[in-house]
Amino acid sequence: MLDVRDAEDALNVQTGDFAALLAPYLEIIHQRCLIAVRDGQGEDVAQNVYLRLLREHQAGRRYRVPYRVVVHKVVEWTIKAHFQGLPADVPLPDDFELAGYEGGVGEVDDEDELAQWFANLPAGERRVCELRYLHGLEPDEIAGELGMTRNAVDQRLFHARKRLREIIGGG
Repeated sequence: MLDVRDAEDALNVQTGDFAALLAPYLEIIHQRCLIAVRDGQGEDVAQNVYLRLLREHQAGRRYRVPYRVVVHKVVEWTIKAHFQGLPADVPLPDDFELAGYEGGVGEVDDEDELAQWFANLPAGERRVCELRYLHGLEPDEIAGELGMTRNAVDQRLFHARKRLREIIGGG
């Protein structure tokens, strides 16, 4: 599955189709930024990720690693820069390459990473997060699925995000 994604990404890079290149990553970028950054600034951080990736694409940058790895690292760096008060428009280094990356080794699979983070949550919060972020259900749908109120779902999501910020190291 990752090989197919990488091939599609490579084709989109070659054809210059940035919208198609970024589309599979929009939700994961958005959710990671919302989880890691509180006080309503997660949207701004996600926007900074999108803009940085767009600038890199417009500059014709090419990478020695799959694009999904680039996306993952840009999200990580942008979140860290946000908490350190650094400017958001720093370009990626010209020699960007993950140390020891050998195709199948060191791959980044965002759903697997989220699932690992969720494993550290209490069962109720974990289930709500899995339905929201891994399965894409809306809070009202989750409430119906789990037989709880919308407010209970919102509370579990709120507490889960707080715990995840601590796990991820975002404060």
